[in-house]
Amino acid sequence: MDSELSLGCDFNFDFVQKASAENVLDKITVKFYTTDAKVFTQSFPSFYNMEFICRNLAKLFNCPPDVIGLLYREEHIPTETRLDQFEPDKFGILEFKLISTDRDFKIPIENAYKNLTVPDIITVQVEKDNVVSEIVVEIDNKAIEKPFLGGYRDAETGIQYHHGYTQTGPPKPKVPPEMKNHRDTQTYYTRNRRTEREYATATQASAKCIYLPSVCDKILTAGPYETAEEREKRLDVEGKVRTIQRYFRAWKIKKRLKELSAEFHKRMRLEQERDEQERKDDEERKKHDLVRKVFPMRSEDFAMLYNMVDRWKKSEIDRIISRSCGAAKIAEFYLLLEKEIEILQSIDRLRSKVKKDLEVKKVIDFFQAIGNPIEWDSDYKHIHISMDTLETQKGREYFDLYQRLCNKYLKKDERLEIYANIKQYLNTHNCSESQEIVALIDRVCELIARGMSSNYLTGLQKRIEALVLHHFKLQDCNEGVTNHAMKMRKEHMTKNLIYCPSCQKLKPIEAFTIHARLDKLKTCTTCKWLDKADEPWVDLAPYKFTLRQIRNYERLHQGKSSIAFIMQDRDVHFLVTYIWHGHSALSECNDVYQLRLVRWQQSAEWAPWNCILLTVEEAKEHLRVQSLEDVYEKEFLDHIFNKHALAKKQFKHLASYDRHFTEFAKGDPKLDENSDYYNKPNKHECDIEIPSNEASEHNEETGQSRDSQMIDEQIDIVDEKIRQRIYEQDDDEDEDYE
Repeated sequence: MDSELSLGCDFNFDFVQKASAENVLDKITVKFYTTDAKVFTQSFPSFYNMEFICRNLAKLFNCPPDVIGLLYREEHIPTETRLDQFEPDKFGILEFKLISTDRDFKIPIENAYKNLTVPDIITVQVEKDNVVSEIVVEIDNKAIEKPFLGGYRDAETGIQYHHGYTQTGPPKPKVPPEMKNHRDTQTYYTRNRRTEREYATATQASAKCIYLPSVCDKILTAGPYETAEEREKRLDVEGKVRTIQRYFRAWKIKKRLKELSAEFHKRMRLEQERDEQERKDDEERKKHDLVRKVFPMRSEDFAMLYNMVDRWKKSEIDRIISRSCGAAKIAEFYLLLEKEIEILQSIDRLRSKVKKDLEVKKVIDFFQAIGNPIEWDSDYKHIHISMDTLETQKGREYFDLYQRLCNKYLKKDERLEIYANIKQYLNTHNCSESQEIVALIDRVCELIARGMSSNYLTGLQKRIEALVLHHFKLQDCNEGVTNHAMKMRKEHMTKNLIYCPSCQKLKPIEAFTIHARLDKLKTCTTCKWLDKADEPWVDLAPYKFTLRQIRNYERLHQGKSSIAFIMQDRDVHFLVTYIWHGHSALSECNDVYQLRLVRWQQSAEWAPWNCILLTVEEAKEHLRVQSLEDVYEKEFLDHIFNKHALAKKQFKHLASYDRHFTEFAKGDPKLDENSDYYNKPNKHECDIEIPSNEASEHNEETGQSRDSQMIDEQIDIVDEKIRQRIYEQDDDEDEDYE
């Protein structure tokens, strides 16, 4: 039983054309035996001669054709002999012996199998009962283990079909493995070489038999004897050392003078920059206050205006009382009342205008909330993802439709067109709001067609705009556009809701005024705004400025306490107004923007019970004081002690808040001041000069500044924790603001 392996051979087509067509299809299998009992099998057409077979084998074995010799029954075969001249056995196989004509050369028969591709199917001839039959045999190539990837079975025939798998083997190594195990590739041969050679010298001396000239000889005579004291005096080592020390000390003094001069000029420059920055900040503050007075936008701005009106009213009342009496006094009070009413009416008109602008902004924010893509930061590589859904696209279409509807400068045809678009949009809705909108649109279109002026249609148009906006907000009518916004709002409204007894509503914690002296949240900000009987109008802008100065100073000195960041602007107002009575403890200066709350004792952290209210210049001098008892009198020290005791009583919960936030900040780089999450603040942020004994320690920190956005983030986190801390307390005591 032999197999037919088809190896690549180059056919000589000129030679093939000479053969008959019948012999071309007739093939004979030839077995080649070598002297070392190796067998190689190849099929050739019957018309091939020995010369062509030898050339084919030489190309296959990668050797010269002259060294290949063929023997048949131990006899050499001539080169012109053809295969069909031999008598094959009953299986059609011829057996030749393959020898090398060169004794020093061995035919590499293994080269024939290097690039051999194993066939999937071979044909085998089998003899049984004197009958030769051909059987197809499938070869399973185990060179590479192919995994089972599943398959399917035919339901009718039951034949299983497996999924195919294609995989190539590893590449052939460029260097054979046997070459990598050689000793020469693993051991480095070293050689020892000498770097210095032997060198021999000789000397000569004059003798009887040798004459050496004395022309170059030198005669040395001993000099006078020198004692150790004389040698030391001659060398003068101490004098030379003193000279070196004198020059070295002079160089060191010059170097130190240059450093001190550079430090002096640097401090002078920083002081000038700080003064210039203070001047610019003061100008910016004045401009900002002027803009707030002329164009108020927030509740703090209107509180400042009402506070100005109250102060003006009090000063006018004092003037009238001091100058007038009787009927003139009554007339003056009447004129004052009319003027006050006029001023309050103008402020209310400004509030109404701002309220309308806020309503428009609220509508725009609503459409932006439903039209902006949904964005979030992925946990994988912190990638920012933006997803635009069908609902957000529909929300932008609603916004465009609403903008065109609210445009007051549309022509008659354009307005009729937008009304037609709205009616077309509402055709698929059967709610009562859509029917009412369609009825109003028909009514407006009829009036426009009759030539009615647009001034008489303003009311109907506003009703249509309001109803369309309400229809867009209805969750059942807007095709799920507001689902995401309503979900976010629901999650926000279900957390930290507090009941306000004044308006009898549940409101989030952001709607309540928070300060460090609160025990329990009771009245929301809206109710406090309406009821000013208990709390007068207060302008908190200067106290915010003072609080910012306190926080900047504490950051600059790397304070570990969080009290300065827990304190709010209302707490600073209470501390300045009711504890320190609104003036400096030394000079009685009552300009709020010139006052600073600085540390009383420099070694302790800032707190309401460790501060003093002074002007800027007084604060700078106070921070240079080393011993308070040596500078201030005993009566003044007792006065400050009483102020601190009163402040500690009013802010009795502040110490527990500080301990809570200090423990909470441990391990959190965003809240830990010792971490590298924040940069150190710039000295220009604080207008109080650092004491001279600490200036050298902070010399390298003058060029660094803290990121304001990260500071605001930290303050917001602290404010949120204050709210949670106050909300969790069960103490029912409530102290008045005054």
